[in-house]
Amino acid sequence: MRNVDCGFLSAVALAKAGRIGLLAAAVGVAAAAPKVVKEGPDEVVYLDGLADPNRWGPAECTLAPSRQLKASGRPTLHMHIPVDHKGGEKNYPIGWPRAYLKLRPAERSWGQFERFEFIIHAAMTRPKPPRQALSLQIQCPDRQRNNIRNLSEIRLGRWVRVSIPIREIKHIADVARLGLNISESNYRHGEKLDFRVGAFRLARAAEFALASLAVRSRVMYADRPTLKLELDVVGPPGKIGKGVGLSIQRGVDVVHRLTVPVRRGVQMVRIDLAAAKLPPGAYTAVAFAGDKRRERSAAFRLVESPWQEGRR
Repeated sequence: MRNVDCGFLSAVALAKAGRIGLLAAAVGVAAAAPKVVKEGPDEVVYLDGLADPNRWGPAECTLAPSRQLKASGRPTLHMHIPVDHKGGEKNYPIGWPRAYLKLRPAERSWGQFERFEFIIHAAMTRPKPPRQALSLQIQCPDRQRNNIRNLSEIRLGRWVRVSIPIREIKHIADVARLGLNISESNYRHGEKLDFRVGAFRLARAAEFALASLAVRSRVMYADRPTLKLELDVVGPPGKIGKGVGLSIQRGVDVVHRLTVPVRRGVQMVRIDLAAAKLPPGAYTAVAFAGDKRRERSAAFRLVESPWQEGRR
């Protein structure tokens, strides 16, 4: 039997273990969910991986990292499009330069947030962009459920923020792919376009609050007082579950208090006030009373009913 150098075997074993460790670490990083950070009044999750050109599948355009121009200093995707009305696909020489990206599982928790946002810069060999300069596709999960949005915010030579309310995206629970494309019919042959897109993020209010509060039944009969409120609820899911504290005030006096169960987003709630036995008069529904930053209010009135006892 040959003599085996134990030191050599140990070195080999350590090298293999090191490679396995690095691979495991890489897999762990790829699978880890992006961190939630606080920025001003918001909680945000940056999706910097969306700026990686290697994750996109381009057609009739080229993608690269943007080296000189960066969106708020974050990783930025550079999309270059030479408009060609004579080349492209055989059946569609005036086509749709495009690129698509598949979201990773850790990048799909859009339903826990209120806005999908990014910053975009445009440069073109023309004096101004067309009405439909660039389109964003949000596929949930594929082209059969495609949310297409014209990026009308685009301005030449300027960084602008695009902010898309999550509630406007249909089938958001199945979000799976993103796409960017132009229609060459909106441009002249030979024009060159450069879009730089970065600072991709999901955002929500850091604090449970109401973006708006409105009364949809401003006048009600006092014997049948069903208050209809339209609420736009924002904030982290865990805090929203506590419900909205609501007080009914007549002048400066609080005449009734209750907690209203809510969910995130715009919703209509109906509140039966019959048990409060409120007399006719002017009232105000106040949410988060006493909290200067979060307080919202809306007025309504109760009037005597023609069917009320004593008026028949």
